[in-house]
Amino acid sequence: MSSTATTTGKHALFTGWVRQYTGELLRFARNRVKDPEVANDLVQLALVSAWETMDRFAGDSSPRTWLFAILKHKLADHYRKAYREGIRVSGTDALGDDPGDTQFTAHGHWQQRPDTFEEDENEKLDRALRHCLDALPEHWRSVMEMKYLMDKDSDAIREAMGLSEANYWQQVHRAKLKLRACIEGRIHPKRAWPWD
Repeated sequence: MSSTATTTGKHALFTGWVRQYTGELLRFARNRVKDPEVANDLVQLALVSAWETMDRFAGDSSPRTWLFAILKHKLADHYRKAYREGIRVSGTDALGDDPGDTQFTAHGHWQQRPDTFEEDENEKLDRALRHCLDALPEHWRSVMEMKYLMDKDSDAIREAMGLSEANYWQQVHRAKLKLRACIEGRIHPKRAWPWD
């Protein structure tokens, strides 16, 4: 087979992957960095890197898994740089957490009946989590995002962040406590009753 035919086949295969997976890659990146433009850039960098290293793709995993692994590396690089420079990188701006703000009219009638209450609770939890992640100190947030959103192992996180093992686990523990208190406070706020 000629090298032109091989290049054409490689191009067609990669174009198919780009069409199939770009939307998922963008959603993944946008949930992990504050600025949508930065998320777009990181996805583009991941796709360029994938194209440049496509000859090394052995097919041991699916193309989707391979592309996501590359994107996770780009995100880790971004987090390392942001951590060193003190830049906030997580999530999107949090909205209000009270679904009553948008679901009911002033007279207490449904504006639009939700399909299920479970989805509303999940959305509320997601907003609370994004808000509370943004409220963490910069170094704690970076550690938590790398551990739980990017599925990095503790050794890789410690190396990327320059942390000792004891300091790493201390940051994880403190961040978990702070996140838990923040999320519980946003989901179950103490409401002042008129007769209090």
